[in-house]
Amino acid sequence: MKKKLLFFYLATVIPSVVVSQQPSRTVAGTVTGPEGLVAGVSVTAKVAGSQVATSFSGTYSIIADPQDTLVFNSIGYETQAVPVAGRTTVDVSLTPSTSSLDEVVVVGYGTQTRRNVTGAVAKVDMKQTENLPNTNVSQALRGRVAGVQFIDNGRPGQNGSILIRGPRSLSGGNNPLIILDGIFFNGSLAEINPNDIESMEILKDASAAAIYGSRAANGVILITSRRGTTEKPTIRLNAFAGVADRAFKVNLLTPERYIQRKIDYNKAAGLPYENVSDLLHPSELANYEAGHVVDHWDVVSQQSSIASYDVSVSGNSKRTNYLLSAALVDEKGLYLNDNMKRVSLRSNLETSITDWLKIGINSMYSWRDYSGLEPSQASNIGPYSTPFYPDGEPTLNLLTEDQTHQGNPVRRSLLTTNEEIWHNLFANLYAAVDIPFIPGLSYRLNYSPNVRWQHNYNFARQDRHIVANTTSADKFNQNNFDWVLENILNYTRSFHEDHRVDVTLMYGRNHTQWESTTAEASELSTDVLGWNNLNLGAVLTNNSGAAKTDGISSMARLNYQFKNRYLITLTARRDGSSVFAANNKYATFPSAAFGWIVSDEPFMAAAQGIDLLKLRISYGAVGNQAISPYQSLGRSTMNRYVFGDGGSSLVGIYPSGMGNENLKWETTYTFNTAVDFEVLNQRIGGSVEVYQTRTNDLLVWRALPQMTGVSGVWTNIGATSNNGVEVSLNSVNIRKGKFEWNTNVVYSHNINKIVSLYGPNADGVEDDDLGNRWFIGKPINVAYDYVFDGIYQEGDDIPSNSKPGWVRLKDLDGNGTIEPTGDRTIVGQTGQPKYRWGLTNTFSYNRLSLSTFINAMHGWISSIDLDPGIHTHRNYNRIDAGWWTPENRSASSPSVTYLNPLGHGYYRSRSFVRIQDVSLAYDFSGSRFLEKMKVNSLRAYVSGKNLYTFTDWPGADAESGANHNGIPASRIFTFGLNLAL
Repeated sequence: MKKKLLFFYLATVIPSVVVSQQPSRTVAGTVTGPEGLVAGVSVTAKVAGSQVATSFSGTYSIIADPQDTLVFNSIGYETQAVPVAGRTTVDVSLTPSTSSLDEVVVVGYGTQTRRNVTGAVAKVDMKQTENLPNTNVSQALRGRVAGVQFIDNGRPGQNGSILIRGPRSLSGGNNPLIILDGIFFNGSLAEINPNDIESMEILKDASAAAIYGSRAANGVILITSRRGTTEKPTIRLNAFAGVADRAFKVNLLTPERYIQRKIDYNKAAGLPYENVSDLLHPSELANYEAGHVVDHWDVVSQQSSIASYDVSVSGNSKRTNYLLSAALVDEKGLYLNDNMKRVSLRSNLETSITDWLKIGINSMYSWRDYSGLEPSQASNIGPYSTPFYPDGEPTLNLLTEDQTHQGNPVRRSLLTTNEEIWHNLFANLYAAVDIPFIPGLSYRLNYSPNVRWQHNYNFARQDRHIVANTTSADKFNQNNFDWVLENILNYTRSFHEDHRVDVTLMYGRNHTQWESTTAEASELSTDVLGWNNLNLGAVLTNNSGAAKTDGISSMARLNYQFKNRYLITLTARRDGSSVFAANNKYATFPSAAFGWIVSDEPFMAAAQGIDLLKLRISYGAVGNQAISPYQSLGRSTMNRYVFGDGGSSLVGIYPSGMGNENLKWETTYTFNTAVDFEVLNQRIGGSVEVYQTRTNDLLVWRALPQMTGVSGVWTNIGATSNNGVEVSLNSVNIRKGKFEWNTNVVYSHNINKIVSLYGPNADGVEDDDLGNRWFIGKPINVAYDYVFDGIYQEGDDIPSNSKPGWVRLKDLDGNGTIEPTGDRTIVGQTGQPKYRWGLTNTFSYNRLSLSTFINAMHGWISSIDLDPGIHTHRNYNRIDAGWWTPENRSASSPSVTYLNPLGHGYYRSRSFVRIQDVSLAYDFSGSRFLEKMKVNSLRAYVSGKNLYTFTDWPGADAESGANHNGIPASRIFTFGLNLAL
């Protein structure tokens, strides 16, 4: 029996051992895709266990058994398994993936497929905005990403404001961190050409953002520039041009209503009102009798237009990948002299020195011109005022009889020559090494210098209608220099078929510095040289400043996959910054995230219609260091004094800020849960995120009593929270023949609260900070005021200090007297809306496509000047919100004699629904005409922006909160072309 068992063992085991011990060999080949060679493809030998990546020229060389199977895996392509079958050469052609699971997502120091992401990462669909007149990349965020608030301020080329998952800090800043091509970018988003961008991602939770540690508390925006994709050079031309006008006209007093308001005021005040001469100043009366009526908008506005021209050439040869681009933007705003010109250049170059060494540079240069001073207080221009002399020169005052009146809002714009120029030279030089002897191990060195310089020069020429010398000039110059140095080590390895690890280690340093100088001169002896010779001024002043910061960072991240459906991400980052005190210069920020692809479980095999069901959960910490340098140190201020004794001036130095040896980072802790799903053969998909965020050790500038001898101190106090839900939904509603209708919906709701401030008092109760309008349990930004309760009418029970037509305020404490201590309360939330949503619909038929986008914000208010009685004796214009009279008993607007003795505000809802973008495009690609012209693709489009807004906000723009003097949103119509050769 033993002999039979031994014979059976030898007969079954020895052959397999012999086969398994067949000598491994080198297998080589080339990997291509539809657009040519594909670099960075992961090639794994399943039996031998070796793993390599294709070189820049798409080639690979790997140790494998003769009967092995090679697995080719690359983001954006279908995974392929190819048997070696004894061959030494295996060439593969990859097929692009159509599943959203294989969508490439940049996650910081690397990329992942959407399937493997465990944190809250939102990818901005740049294709939704390619037919829109966006000159600033931040405009692509406007209402299109759940949890991200972008508010456009109406200015050409300006950034507006960006808020990710609500405000966290009281004084330390709430701006997100910008990462451009993997490197900290301290410039402005306005400097980046949108057509140079390949992808943009938003890191929203602590797990996703913790990799950037102490600078990521307010979220991270990752921007990746384009690269070459085809071996044949590709030339792209993008151009659009259009015109603009105000999207909303503020309802100011018409000439007739202007006169009527004066009549009603004089009548109520017991003044004569029968004749126009009783109502108007002599200069106004002259214009009235001559029929000269001034439209304030005609005075302060200009013909608005927009134009953008962009050209690029790119390619991907066997060893070199390159992209060169140049762009010009010329945008004229709605207000006089509110203009922007931008020239941007980009050069991305990467070359393979060997199969294991690549070097490259991503660089850009931006030149921006904001020259010109725009008007202010535009709505004050009354219909019968005199903004110009007969010779066209601007007047000093709109009314010659009212010297205390606010000045002519266009005077400074027309008499002052302004030159404001910004430059930015940014580069990332890098070397990437695939360690030859250790498969899966790579090293990357990044060095990123950034030089920014700007100047702002002004020269006010002589006012020819004033005898005194009114000339003045000033020059402001600032230089910034930053650099980042990073060492990044990455190791990727698959073990058998069930395990895959991806380890990233980083150590780096960063440095920022700036210096500025301001020089001013007034009463110049001649105005011929403008600002070019300030020595000609009778009075000279100057000022200068400088600052430096340094930082050290180290980071470790582990991504682990088991059975390709259980996902773990562990991250830890430690940062040191010179802006904090000696006791707390370093801080550590850890995070952990877990993902489970439930739809890949065997028990889900019978589930019909579920293509993806993925659960995510994460928790982690990130920091905020957004304070200026030296704030943890004691600081002094210098003033120069003249005693009037004929001697020289003397310098006095006094303390201005107290030091704090324990000042440290704000730290934000976020717990995030989410569900990602795709159903009905990917016809419907999306995600639902629920998060809870708490920020501790708030950086706050705390004022101190004057008896201390300093104005205040930076300290860490209290806590805030942001809790919310975000929903993103995509659907293919109809796909029939050549017609398709797609919908994208985003929704977000954020609840912001101050959890704590200065701690409990002796009685165990924590007080609010009334001076800063900070209240425990309420949002950071609120309106704290009296509560409007209508208008007193004749016959009402009216207090002795009021009369019919005056505002009635609620007596909240019920003591019968309206007073600040007991009758003010929080009347609404400002700063951010409670609810945001966006709706995109795209219809396509054959080569024609129509896209519409609606942006909406609800649940916030703001104060606006609607009081008809303020400065009633002053003859200037204002919003026509009506007013109370005995004949017209308004219930919402007071009498023109109401002087608002308690100084309460008038609040209106800023909620709005806006038809923000509509575009119609036709794609000529594939036509015989283009083939004859050797044109690869051509698309023409027309678009409209800010077409109509549904809102009750009476000011210039509900989104920005612009009041009657603010800049309204621009309604823009453009025509554009996209051409590729």
